[in-house]
Amino acid sequence: MTEPLRIGICGFGVAGGALAVMLARDGHQVTLLERAPKVGPVGAGFLLQPSGQQILAQLGLFETVARRSARIERLEAFTETGRQLTDLRYGRLARGMCAYGVQRGVLFSVLHEAAAAAGVTITLAAEIAGVVETETDVRVRDVAGREFGPFDLIVGSDGSRSWLRTWLNPSANGRREYIHGALWGSGRLDSPHDALHQVARSARQLLGLLPIGEGRVAFFWGLRCDALDPLRQRGYASFREEVAALCPRALPVVDELGSFEQLSFAGYLHALPRRVHSRRVVLTGDAAHAMSPHLGQGANLALLDAECLARLLAQGPLDEALPRYALERRAHSRYLALLSQMLSPFFQSDSRLLGWGRDLALPLLCAEPWMRRQMELSVAGLKRGFFDRLI
Repeated sequence: MTEPLRIGICGFGVAGGALAVMLARDGHQVTLLERAPKVGPVGAGFLLQPSGQQILAQLGLFETVARRSARIERLEAFTETGRQLTDLRYGRLARGMCAYGVQRGVLFSVLHEAAAAAGVTITLAAEIAGVVETETDVRVRDVAGREFGPFDLIVGSDGSRSWLRTWLNPSANGRREYIHGALWGSGRLDSPHDALHQVARSARQLLGLLPIGEGRVAFFWGLRCDALDPLRQRGYASFREEVAALCPRALPVVDELGSFEQLSFAGYLHALPRRVHSRRVVLTGDAAHAMSPHLGQGANLALLDAECLARLLAQGPLDEALPRYALERRAHSRYLALLSQMLSPFFQSDSRLLGWGRDLALPLLCAEPWMRRQMELSVAGLKRGFFDRLI
């Protein structure tokens, strides 16, 4: 291992938490700065793809997470009339391969416990608002004026709306807000099955059910950001009727939630910044490559970023590790971000034409074995470019 470093990580999400564990276990002095006044997960659930499973297994945490999660064998999508659009199966890639539907709270608690055991220092209510980078060290300041450091390295794991990404890219941070987002919540379902189940009405409406373990499913309802207030004004009973018309299977979850107060709204954002590092600051996770959630890759890319950065810091000095990290992670993250950007309007947009084209093309593409395999490799996180595969 190289000489131990003083490392500050901004943001206790998937990337920040996993990286903190890896670096502390490698002997580095790690301080994790979290903007929230208390640590906890954001969001209902996510897909842990085979790519992300490999990283958790290296940390010795995969079995703990998997035991409390739901095994996902396939991704299926239907039109509102019941016509099947996709049926992507992990088992066609390799025997026994699957994804897992994971409650964010489960992964967070596992990472939090591992970070504490590894000796990571966690500081709360530290929203970063300033950076001073010199030849020899880097310091950060929060909105309350507190200074943290000196550090040898600051890692920006501060999410899709990253302050540190803007600091690194003040004139063009590659950020674009989508006009669509989704309501998210979770509840119990008597018979959750082994698939991410999605139902689309044209390109204007998308509903999803993702089993996340312990008899629970994550529910999402896609809509335009400016349609949220009118939806609330129509009332929860009206919303329930809309859900029933699109996907009656989701009604037990919607009934358990009972009100809009039990649902959270998240808007989508795309960001591929030109720079992901300077001399002593580097970005990981959504801070480095924010994208819409339609491919289910965010948490998995965050885990891959963490593994790559920790490995390269163990192999060589900082001034070599950061450029190598940027180069190694560039192709995979950009491929998935651009693919997500291309596909998003076919699932959430105001275009009836795109919805019609999707309903026509997707079944044909899935019926062609080579194309279906490329789609399955992509959603599994095992394809890092249009003509490449992550080994």
